[in-house]
Amino acid sequence: TQSRGLGDVYKRQTLRRLQLVTSWGSLTVAGGSRAGEGSLVLLPQLRLALDPGRAHRALPPMNTVVVSHGHMDHVGGLGYWASQRYLNAMGPATLIAPADIIEQLDQLLELHAELEGGKPYQVETVSVAAGATHRFRDDFDLLFFSTDHWVPTLGTRIEWCRRRLRPELVGLPGEEIARRRQVGECVSEEIRLSLVSYCADSGPQLFRRHPEVMDSEVVFLECSFYRPADRARADRYGHLHLEDMMAVAGELRCRHLVLLHASRRHRLREVEHILDTELRPLLNCEMHHLMVDWE
Repeated sequence: TQSRGLGDVYKRQTLRRLQLVTSWGSLTVAGGSRAGEGSLVLLPQLRLALDPGRAHRALPPMNTVVVSHGHMDHVGGLGYWASQRYLNAMGPATLIAPADIIEQLDQLLELHAELEGGKPYQVETVSVAAGATHRFRDDFDLLFFSTDHWVPTLGTRIEWCRRRLRPELVGLPGEEIARRRQVGECVSEEIRLSLVSYCADSGPQLFRRHPEVMDSEVVFLECSFYRPADRARADRYGHLHLEDMMAVAGELRCRHLVLLHASRRHRLREVEHILDTELRPLLNCEMHHLMVDWE
């Protein structure tokens, strides 16, 4: 019932919705992104938001929110998220953010709560840095890496963790496996799969510094600029240009590439046409986008 309710929210609002086939199963992605206006990426099955850059009715049900950096188009919906959870008695939640800005975000939430005349929001804040790992579910870890933006920014990798019987024990009777476990033998092993990489805002140095993020089954990448005249602008502000994407297109090892963050200098129809005619033919993966014209 809850999933159907969220689906109705997506249809009524401006968010785009994707169903991506992965080794974990069918992964639902909902969101919208425009540079300077708001980037919001939701994984509702995991109750996880990657950058609360826009106030939206689909955001409050997310129990965990990750902030990549402090630009307004990536934190603009944060107060709304915390407030709506409090007003609707949705219970405790977790905000994960870079150590560089965690104190300011704490102050921001405290100020919002004070302005509303209510008690402090039920939000636990977790400070992370590049190289940190945070387990947010029994079967999922969040791993953080630095990106190539003009302010300190962290991308997020989501690893699916599960256990399976050690290969050499497959075929043994259940009683024998139970006996070995009882005497202290480890009968299982952990399998980790890089399911999602969310690269937030970043320039092309990301591909050289962290090539491993391109191995995830689903990779979220910004592509802000598309015209030759915007090459210098992309470099100056630490964003990806279409030329950067085309240079690495043949090296991408993901199953799904999801593009974000187109500049308002480009109309969405223009962006879609360029992606279909110039980038898609170079890719060995499926290409999608979450770019919207926010109302």
